[in-house]
Amino acid sequence: MPAGSDVLVMGAAIIRDGRVLVARRTAPDALAGGWEFPGGKVEPGEQPEAAVVREIREELGCEITVTGQLAGEQPIKDGYTLRVATATLDEGEPVPHEHDAVRWLGPEELDDVRWLEPDLPFLAELRELLLDGRRLDGGNVGGAVRIGHTVRRQQGRWSPAVHAYLAHLEARGLPYVPRVLGEDARGREVLTYLSGRVVDVDADQLDEAQLVSLVDWTRALHAAALDFTHPGPWRFFGVEEPELVAHNDLAPYNICFHQDRLVGVFDWDLAGPSTRLLELAFLAWNCVPLYRDIGAAPAAERLELIAKTYGDFTAGEILAAVPVRIQIMLDGIPAAVAAGDAGMARLMDVGEPARSAEFLADLRTRIPSIDKELT
Repeated sequence: MPAGSDVLVMGAAIIRDGRVLVARRTAPDALAGGWEFPGGKVEPGEQPEAAVVREIREELGCEITVTGQLAGEQPIKDGYTLRVATATLDEGEPVPHEHDAVRWLGPEELDDVRWLEPDLPFLAELRELLLDGRRLDGGNVGGAVRIGHTVRRQQGRWSPAVHAYLAHLEARGLPYVPRVLGEDARGREVLTYLSGRVVDVDADQLDEAQLVSLVDWTRALHAAALDFTHPGPWRFFGVEEPELVAHNDLAPYNICFHQDRLVGVFDWDLAGPSTRLLELAFLAWNCVPLYRDIGAAPAAERLELIAKTYGDFTAGEILAAVPVRIQIMLDGIPAAVAAGDAGMARLMDVGEPARSAEFLADLRTRIPSIDKELT
């Protein structure tokens, strides 16, 4: 408890996607225009956690859950002491009733507002919490966190080449590609966040319209990439006669949709020299999908759809290229681990490449029946 008989005031650092909610005071005149953690006084006999939940409900009309507390406490004025709890927003969007404005601030934006003096000592610890962000699903290779409208990812020796590639694609007008915004305080790359729905292939697969949208975009990617060159180094390797720099990891876990329309392609770490056919082969492996048995006739039908949408290659050529492309992956993962790639080591921790080797062996037994169904 605060020293002596001080009244305890609880502020709330409400954190969502690596940003914190702050509110602007209107009174008294000496504090008007200053920003603070919303909250209020703890009533006699009331627990601090219950008090801050109640105050946020009254001040902002939303429900929170207290998750912890920032270190220390600060005097506000004679007889009043401030503590700050951390919290998550569970229900409702904040609407100020006792302030005139609210804002969500990321770690790089904490200094953009004029804080009230008692709140300032809490910012250093808060900044580190915000930099932790919210872990995004997937990401066995490198991992990524969301902070507001940005994504933060660890960099590697390949990052300058990937960033140059993304800048080239943006300059060519290719849509649905993240923009590189810079580097954060932890040395991570900062990219724009691409919003959309990621299809859960464990429960479903891409429908035909989604598959067509992805293949259409892939053709546009290859057209935009044909005049791009860069010496690297690249993370992806093993293609003997590459013809362009490809994404090399087009799969449902790296793309998002609005209804049936592709709106985002992310995780470009494996971009590197390859061929158009090998790109389509990996897309077919993941999006037919060929890594599991969906039946020879349905697999052939979806291969034909990919070939018809893209053009230039037959379904049979794409099917024949799949074992070649997957073998490149199987050989590349342990080679990358031996070279010190920690992200690839994490892939091995979750069962690769052994798991994909089993899937490929199974596919080899099914290829003749799929090929027989192709027109």
